Amino acid sequence: MFNLFVTYAAKNSEERKAFYDEVKAAGIIDATRQEDGNIRYEYYFSADRDNEILLIENWKDKASQEYHDQLPHIKTLGEIKARHGIDTEFTEF
Repeated sequence: MFNLFVTYAAKNSEERKAFYDEVKAAGIIDATRQEDGNIRYEYYFSADRDNEILLIENWKDKASQEYHDQLPHIKTLGEIKARHGIDTEFTEF
């Protein structure tokens, strides 16, 4: 199994919510959950930092996650992140 924590940091809580709402409306979450090899793809709002979201990704293997990164809906995710000024940090384990 391959696991990834993704921390998204926005300028403030309003921008964080706008980012998440756009990601959800674009169908990125549902599309990812339907991918072969995806086990879990869940977003969590931080209780302590009102500008952060934690995304937990669990994949069958690293190859499944790498394939995911090449799909059109993930290109769209990058565009949404850029529009909202989101900083991203990745932690693999």
